[in-house]
Amino acid sequence: MSTEWVRPSWGGLVLGGCVLLQPVSAAAASDWFADDFETGALIAPEGRWDNARSVSPNTLVNGAQGAHRGQYGLTLIDRNNSNVSEYQGGTDFESTPLTSEFFLRSWMRLRDVGNPGKVVAIQANPMKVELRLLAPDPIWELSVRKGTEQTYASVHGTRVEQDRWYLVEFSARGLGTTHGEARLWVDGVEQGEADERAALSGIDWRNTTVYVLKWLQVGEPWTDQGFFTGSIDFDDLRVSAVPMASRLQLQRPADASTSSGCIAVDVSLRSSATGALAPAPYETEVSLATTAGEGHYHADGTCKSPVERVRLPTGTFERRVYFRPGGSPGRVTLAASHPDFLPATLQVEADGTPVGDVDGGAAGGPWTMGLGCTSAPGALVPLPVLLWPWFRRSRRGRTGAATRQE
Repeated sequence: MSTEWVRPSWGGLVLGGCVLLQPVSAAAASDWFADDFETGALIAPEGRWDNARSVSPNTLVNGAQGAHRGQYGLTLIDRNNSNVSEYQGGTDFESTPLTSEFFLRSWMRLRDVGNPGKVVAIQANPMKVELRLLAPDPIWELSVRKGTEQTYASVHGTRVEQDRWYLVEFSARGLGTTHGEARLWVDGVEQGEADERAALSGIDWRNTTVYVLKWLQVGEPWTDQGFFTGSIDFDDLRVSAVPMASRLQLQRPADASTSSGCIAVDVSLRSSATGALAPAPYETEVSLATTAGEGHYHADGTCKSPVERVRLPTGTFERRVYFRPGGSPGRVTLAASHPDFLPATLQVEADGTPVGDVDGGAAGGPWTMGLGCTSAPGALVPLPVLLWPWFRRSRRGRTGAATRQE
């Protein structure tokens, strides 16, 4: 599969033949469940879910008001201040059980809160791994059931601000063992104090009937005392048996030399769980920019083909771009962004000397969104591909030119 580079709008040209730094991975096809809500429907076959319902006067909407990326997202609106602990509304999905480990990620937003309350927003069943919103702040909580007594242990996170999008992720590993582990990340930052995180390791999940993921509930599958009223938005929700891409990273390659003032930079997708490379779940168009200083990105090592964006085909991890600083000497801050992933920045000197990742690099963090992000078009518009660069790259492949592997 060829990679496409997108030139600036004045050029309107797409080039083929980018360096492939990682092979296409089957991991991109290992999602247990995925919904970007762009079908405009919830229930299969048009939608992804097996069932969707709400308790009057609550509503469950697949609409524009819940969109983080694209046209649509899921919104649970709770108007039922009944003071009764019960199910309030949600969507259900059931499939072949995941019996070893699973990872879940979703963009989430809290809006129009009238009354605070303890809410379960995502529930992994039958093992009862629950993402909760706790009153009165509210704050994030990941609660898991464990042991033969099926008691709960929890880790608590940061405060949840209204009208702000968060990338929320959690994982459960070691299912069927006595060394289970659960973790929670918000905007790429692991949550909980050290003692809480310790309580969510070494978990007894030996009951292979109970401690598996067989069905998923999203919305408000439970609320204590029924005090909560407000809206919860979900978008780009995915569950996988392997760590998934959550953020972008910009990094200077150690093996790339600088020539003619051209700086090589690798654009990659990474997971919060491991910091390792993670495959693009769909064809992903990454926007390139500078937030401080001047310069232009290019598709080639001689900096002759300017680009503003780069596409990562489904299943790929990483692409290389080249940056030529402009303007006054000094540091330049490079930036990469996409609505579905946490953004990345990297500082370089105008002479090509690497300075380091502004956001902490692969092993650091946080990779926060600041004020969050707004809804953006999700569809990628097909663009023409130049045949000559593609033909030249194909010939090089046939003559044995090896693709660089990381």
